[in-house]
Amino acid sequence: MNILIIEDYPTVAQITKNILSTNNFNATVKKSEEISDLDLKTNLYDIIIVDVNLPKGRTIEYLKIVNKCERAPLVMGLSSKATWKEKVEVLNMGADDVIDYPYAIAELLARINSLQRRPKQKENKYLRYRDFNIDTDMKYVTKDNQEVPLRRREYTLLEYLVKNKNRLISRNELLDKVWDYRKMTTSNTVDVHVKRLRDKLADKDAIQTVHGFGYVAKD
Repeated sequence: MNILIIEDYPTVAQITKNILSTNNFNATVKKSEEISDLDLKTNLYDIIIVDVNLPKGRTIEYLKIVNKCERAPLVMGLSSKATWKEKVEVLNMGADDVIDYPYAIAELLARINSLQRRPKQKENKYLRYRDFNIDTDMKYVTKDNQEVPLRRREYTLLEYLVKNKNRLISRNELLDKVWDYRKMTTSNTVDVHVKRLRDKLADKDAIQTVHGFGYVAKD
C-alpha cells in the first residue's frame, strides 16, 4: 500500500514514515510546498496522511482537489495542535479520519487498517477532460455549458478513453470494453467511431492516434 505523508515538521514526518515503513507500507514524505496537483490527482497513493494545520490553508485546498478526483484516495488528518473545530472542518471537507500526535503506534496502524477495510468510494460522477464536462450518470457531455450531442457508442468510447487518459489503449481493448467483443479486430469500426467523436468534439488533439498501436486521450 502506498501512503503519502504531507507534513512540514521533519520530526513528525520522519517518525510517521519510519513506523509505516517498518510495517511494510510504502511511505513517501513531502512538505506542503512540494505538493502539486498531480501528486493528488494521480492514483499513486492509497492513503494520504496530511497535517491538519498546514500553512496558508493548504490542508483544505488539498482536500478540495482530492474530492474532485475520479478515484479519490483515503485521507487521514494528522493533528498536533488543531482545535476540535479545525478537526471537524477537515472531516466535513472530506477527510476520512483524524488522529492526534503524539499517537500510539498501535493506534496509527489500527486506524490505517480500518481505512483499508472501508468500501471503496464511489467514483466521481463528473469527469473533467480538457474543456469538456462528462456526466457519467446522465451520460452526456458539455462544453462551455453547451451539450455535445453524442450517440450512445460515441459517448461510451469517450468515457472509457477519459477514464484511462494518458494511457495507450489498443483497438482490441476498445472492442472488448466498449463493444463487448473482439471478433472485429480487422474492422475499421473503432477508427470510424473515433473520427466521428473527434469531429463532434471539435478538438483534433483530444484523442490522439498512435499508429500501429491504438489511441490515447491526453490532457
